[in-house]
Amino acid sequence: RAQHSAAPSNKMASPTRALWLRLRNMPVLRMLQLEEAIFRTDTRSWFITNTWDAPPTSAGPERDAAHAAAQSVVLGISGKPAEMLNTEEVLKAGVPVIKRFSGGGTIISDADTLFATFICAAADEPQVPPYPDPILDWTSSVYDAALRGCGATNFAVRANDYCFATEEGDFKFGGNAQSISGKRWLHHTSLLWDYEPARMGLLRMPKRQPAYRAQRSHGSFVRGLSQTLPSRDAFCASLAAAAGATWELTPVELEEAQAALSLPHRQVTRLLRPEEVC
Repeated sequence: RAQHSAAPSNKMASPTRALWLRLRNMPVLRMLQLEEAIFRTDTRSWFITNTWDAPPTSAGPERDAAHAAAQSVVLGISGKPAEMLNTEEVLKAGVPVIKRFSGGGTIISDADTLFATFICAAADEPQVPPYPDPILDWTSSVYDAALRGCGATNFAVRANDYCFATEEGDFKFGGNAQSISGKRWLHHTSLLWDYEPARMGLLRMPKRQPAYRAQRSHGSFVRGLSQTLPSRDAFCASLAAAAGATWELTPVELEEAQAALSLPHRQVTRLLRPEEVC
């Protein structure tokens, strides 16, 4: 799939107003439960980011501990552990396995994974039909602007993945998932700043995979943002600027967002028991 050219709406007279929730070091299970609650119970548009403190760069107990605190495996709503994971290795490693409320594939996250989510009231962006491809077109335009702000001009979308297009091939750095209702849509992205190759070994080679992957192993078709961009903080700032150029963002505290958790709503996101992983 070629890079999208559609630009996000930037209505100067009446920009979309959205709440900006900046999370720090929030466990992935709690983050997803919060996003699900906001998506199902709130009527406003939101931009949510979750980043972890950068782990030590040198190998050792402190780096291992930082990743252990943040690590998880996350399955899409229809994902089956036996098909997606090397389950014995996952259980042996003690990595939590989460079933999320949105579609999409399986990810492994740790302290080098950055998360960003757009939750949109469809009426706020009427030019974006609430279907997967138009939503991906819209969000990819924001990421293209964010990466250009860091000097990267080779962003591409390949089969719903965010990639860098190079002479060596296309390398994935971001995975996307969506949830769509009649009046609201959600698009969340996991972005690899860096990754541990051994941890990628917890994933099975999927039976169905996009053509651009060309049967490459996870370690051969994934490339962290750190190999292209100058700094983690610079990218996060550029992404915030790109989102802020698209929506009029109002920062909010966690307490306001957490009010959604206490409202009645369907709750799909949960931690799988070991016997469910096998």
